[in-house]
Amino acid sequence: MERYFVHKEAVLDKDKSLVGYELFFRKASSTHLNLRWPLTTVDAEVIEAVSEAGGFERLIGNRQAFVSINPELLEAGEIDSLPKGTVLQISEKDGLDKDVYINSALLKKRSYSISIEHTSSGPGFMPFHQIADFVRTDALSFHNDQIASTVSLFKKLPLKLMVANVNDKQTFVYYKALGFDVFEGAFFTQPVRNASESISSSQTLLIQLSNDLRANKELSLIEKTFRNSPKLTYGLLKLINSAFFGVSQKISSIRHAIALLGYENLQKWVSLLLFTIDMRDGQSNPLIEKAVVRARVMELLAKRIGDKSFSDTAFITGMFSFVSVLFNVGSNEVTEKLNLAPEIQDALVNREGPLGILLNLAEKMDRQDYEAMDKELEDLKLVIQDVLSAETGAVLECQTVLAGGGSAG
Repeated sequence: MERYFVHKEAVLDKDKSLVGYELFFRKASSTHLNLRWPLTTVDAEVIEAVSEAGGFERLIGNRQAFVSINPELLEAGEIDSLPKGTVLQISEKDGLDKDVYINSALLKKRSYSISIEHTSSGPGFMPFHQIADFVRTDALSFHNDQIASTVSLFKKLPLKLMVANVNDKQTFVYYKALGFDVFEGAFFTQPVRNASESISSSQTLLIQLSNDLRANKELSLIEKTFRNSPKLTYGLLKLINSAFFGVSQKISSIRHAIALLGYENLQKWVSLLLFTIDMRDGQSNPLIEKAVVRARVMELLAKRIGDKSFSDTAFITGMFSFVSVLFNVGSNEVTEKLNLAPEIQDALVNREGPLGILLNLAEKMDRQDYEAMDKELEDLKLVIQDVLSAETGAVLECQTVLAGGGSAG
């Protein structure tokens, strides 16, 4: 997708189950006096670019898309290229326009959903709210007392309340208690205090396998670990034969996989399977996708500044940066359990070394904080286009990864 860069955020319900994804687009040639990489609304040109890259399904799988729409698209034929059920997000200003109101009502009859922005400085209730399926607010733009009045304003209408930029657990709990239905933000990527997840027998086996690979144990011992676990064997063969690893020949045995890929590549697989081994559907867990995208971005950027060994280590660092969330433990405990290489430990615990700088960069990317990357970019001798391009590539690949081998069945 050469003309546009894309970022996506998971949209979750009250139970933290995945509803869909909000998609954000930026022009690859964008220049702006005050903001270098501003967002652009979806228009016919964006739709064409996405179609050329494989379509919206490649970005979101079979989930619902939430996209901010250029109002001109509402009466254009190109809108038919959007999947049915797509949530068309209309700005509060555009919602006051009579033609936008009529076209939105017509599209709703064609199985599209309609969302209207609500701001603290806007007009409040307006006719558009009567046809909307969602009202979208931003947690960063409202005081608590204003949000309470928003709920009372819309609670009698047959629509769902959506809030963006829910970036911590406390904000999620607060908005959920108020009656909001749909949430977008980084709250699900944080460990829960005073809580811990039990580590399954499969995950324990993967941790041991990771340590054995790191210690360069004998091939026969590694192979024995797989032979004693059909679940692990199935997960390995399914994932390695997926498009993600780019292996040109079909792998039919564990020994063949180990011989062909080597220990470092197998560690990449272990880091991914640690998240998905107990999931029947890896695509249903937004944390997995966050981890895969971050890991892949770090790997792609590392290839620009180092050798293959460094890029493999960068991938593993990106994946393991979310293990503390997976198990609700601190980074120190993660590094102790996994017996990680010193440079990965420094990155995860202290954000030090080249991997630590790369991880800082990836975390800012997750927040779309592209304007605050200058120091990391300078240290790594990268430019912002490198990050945006790597992120777009990782987002386009991710659904293939998870569908092709992200779960163990």
